[in-house]
Amino acid sequence: MEPEFFSYATHSSLTLSASFYRSTANLKNETIIYFHGGGLIWGDRDDLPQAYIDLFLKAGYHLLTVDYPLAPETALPEIYSSAVEAVKWFIHHSDTVLHLSSNDYHLFGRSAGAYLALLLGSDLNIGKRPNKIISFYGYSSIQESFYLLPSKHYQQYPLMPKSLIAQLTQPAPLAKGPLQTRYAIYLYARQTGRWLDLILPDKKCQNQFSLSDDELASLPPVFIAQSKTDNDVPFQQGENLSEKVSSAKFITLEQANHDFDSDPTNKEALQIYQELLEWLKR
Repeated sequence: MEPEFFSYATHSSLTLSASFYRSTANLKNETIIYFHGGGLIWGDRDDLPQAYIDLFLKAGYHLLTVDYPLAPETALPEIYSSAVEAVKWFIHHSDTVLHLSSNDYHLFGRSAGAYLALLLGSDLNIGKRPNKIISFYGYSSIQESFYLLPSKHYQQYPLMPKSLIAQLTQPAPLAKGPLQTRYAIYLYARQTGRWLDLILPDKKCQNQFSLSDDELASLPPVFIAQSKTDNDVPFQQGENLSEKVSSAKFITLEQANHDFDSDPTNKEALQIYQELLEWLKR
């Protein structure tokens, strides 16, 4: 199924777009809104493998994948406000633009996209809340030590000089960050423990972008999937999320990479998506 393309907002000179994949069978009249990963620094809305898209569509769920501006060109407050705009756009245009009979939706994110999905799920100002949230190897706070301290795992890679990061940072906002150029910025952030400096230079508002225990407890049901050997987001993040959320389904992998579902032929990853679909139906 080829997607339909829409523009949902403008950030500075940047047009923010969305890809809508329309289900035509077994309709659930629900849409999954997807946010990609990449540490808020790299990636793009079209990174979800087609095999998983097909699973959602065949199960009767529409899928909306959305842009958001990337750091360090854009700071976290503007990144988050763009994510809010994407969800509001869906809520208010699902009938007139997308021609859907319902604006019921679920939020789905992988890694940093899961972080955005969790923030959005707790935001009462959006209006209509998601039915459920899907967090693949995500986190709920920007004040955790794994992002604030240098990572021994990433220090095994060639060290990225600060001068290179300045060269790679663009003069205008962008919403697509190719791995080939943007990953070096992320490596620098993790090697030096300066990730928060890159995404949120003004620390005065950082408490607004981390969920409290009470906010986690008030979230809609959350499906959590993470590997015990995750070298990027510590497994303890998934454990903490599963303990604090009132209704959580926690699927764990014994030995897998951070983005265990990057290979759509991985049988274990496909099984987790099948379990996710069963959970969505309940």
